[in-house]
Amino acid sequence: MIEPSARRMTSDVSPELAPLRQVGISAFPLSMGRDTGRGLERVIAELVTGLDAIRQPYVFHDRGMLLTEAAVLRQAANFLWDLRGVRHDVWFSVYSVSAVFTILARKRPVVTGVYDLIPFLARGYDNYLKYSIKRRCIEFACRHSDGLIVPFPSTAEQVVNMFGVQPDRIGVIPLGIDHDRFWCDAAIPKRKFRIGFLGEAKRAKGLDTAILAFAEVARQNPDAFLAIASGGNELEEMKDLARKNIPPDRYEFVGFVPEENMRQFYSELDLFLFPSRYGFGMSAVEAMACGTPAIAGRTLDSTDFFTHELSLVDPNSPAELAARISLLLTDRQRHAELREWALKRVQSLSWTRMAEKYVEFWKQIRDRYRSGDRTPSA
Repeated sequence: MIEPSARRMTSDVSPELAPLRQVGISAFPLSMGRDTGRGLERVIAELVTGLDAIRQPYVFHDRGMLLTEAAVLRQAANFLWDLRGVRHDVWFSVYSVSAVFTILARKRPVVTGVYDLIPFLARGYDNYLKYSIKRRCIEFACRHSDGLIVPFPSTAEQVVNMFGVQPDRIGVIPLGIDHDRFWCDAAIPKRKFRIGFLGEAKRAKGLDTAILAFAEVARQNPDAFLAIASGGNELEEMKDLARKNIPPDRYEFVGFVPEENMRQFYSELDLFLFPSRYGFGMSAVEAMACGTPAIAGRTLDSTDFFTHELSLVDPNSPAELAARISLLLTDRQRHAELREWALKRVQSLSWTRMAEKYVEFWKQIRDRYRSGDRTPSA
């Protein structure tokens, strides 16, 4: 299980803490997350589902799913107006942009989720202006929130070093996985040498590396096949890359895979690839839960979770990834070893347990705030 590397990175929770009557969840400019994506929106959806499961009252504050910067600007004043006069025991801002609005509206105490530091650590893969704004929002949220929740010890250490946040204001709480949806289903037969990728079609997620690596594997293994479940604004570029490097009968872009079909997609694979330059990705964990070993990119926070020597490669090295794929396809003992490690690794991740730990940390921050122990700017 992903736990804090040191006690100072999170606080122990006392069972005597008074219950939270109501939590205010600030999600502007996102939404509750259902059916909107596989990233942060999915985390939000599962968090509120977990809160429902443990009967923790909350009020969700947002303005709907806003997909453009222009829509965000139009709705910003309205969102601040919505927050006036609203009081909750504690506020949780689901990420740094929503934290800016919560803090400016003087809602206290406020805890912010900081799930990664990609805008600082992996520049050059997305819109420059968007990343510049995100960097400012992350720094503001880290410096002015009463508490922060991060999923990995490395993220906590980076926040301390970059922004001077007191370590005892950081809760290291791992993300979860829906074990009712993603599990090792023996009724779904494996398709030997079938390799899969599920994620956004972009270099940031390492799809280019996966395609180039598989091109080499396809030359060595006449039975290997690559299934790519992907979409996004770099999709045509990725399709063109595949056309130029892989025989047409050895790969397929299968498009969007609905939630109800994901277990089928993951389960029938022999191996899953997610050589992301952005670090940790939920799709790799979901594949592992379905009994399919995964190879991830050795970068950022992925190294906190993917600790098996066979589970990580350089996301910028198609040659290393091709060699790892070939090893696992031919050495079935090593393949079985990675599969068993993966199944055990994911068992510790639970959305319900994640929600319980969030509530425990929120209680700590509320009680500290009430006692007068506040951030300097509060």
